[in-house]
Amino acid sequence: MSNDVEEEGAEEFKVKDRRHWADEDGLGDEDLAETAAPATPTIIDEYRDRTERAEQKLQDYIDAFKGFKDEQEQVRARLDRDVNRRVALKFGELVASLLESLDELDLALRHAEGIEAARPLAEGIAMTRRRFLQTLESHGVQPITPDGEPFDPNVAEALRVDAVDRSDAHDRVTETLRTGYRLGDLVIRPARVAVGRHG
Repeated sequence: MSNDVEEEGAEEFKVKDRRHWADEDGLGDEDLAETAAPATPTIIDEYRDRTERAEQKLQDYIDAFKGFKDEQEQVRARLDRDVNRRVALKFGELVASLLESLDELDLALRHAEGIEAARPLAEGIAMTRRRFLQTLESHGVQPITPDGEPFDPNVAEALRVDAVDRSDAHDRVTETLRTGYRLGDLVIRPARVAVGRHG
């Protein structure tokens, strides 16, 4: 009870903050309480909300644009692959038709063998054949001659089966009857081969 009496008789004690930064704006504690943010949104809050919505919308557009750009790059890459594949196929068709001429040169060389009078002609044909092959190779065309290799139906056609004495020659190419050709991974013309069979 004595505390209650002391409190009633005591004067109210106020502390004034005299630090130089405490009252820079000239506002006291009461003034600061009055200037606290109002409960209702102000025009600044409305503009802030509008800005945030606009920034979000802009980010959505940027993300959509990036997705569209990535999709376009994928389409462009696919079209490039398709065009390159078509060009390779057409070039392969052209080379395949030219290979028939190469086969005819080989046939002429075989017929000229052993005929002394045809020797200058055979040398000219051999030179033409070499030049023809060099030109094909300079454009990426490679010969397929799978002698001694395991038979692969993806690059060769078996025209003949030869009986072999050794088991390690089973299912291996014993002779290339006609050279095949490829352009990269594309087989332009499969090789024609004889395949060994054991037992």
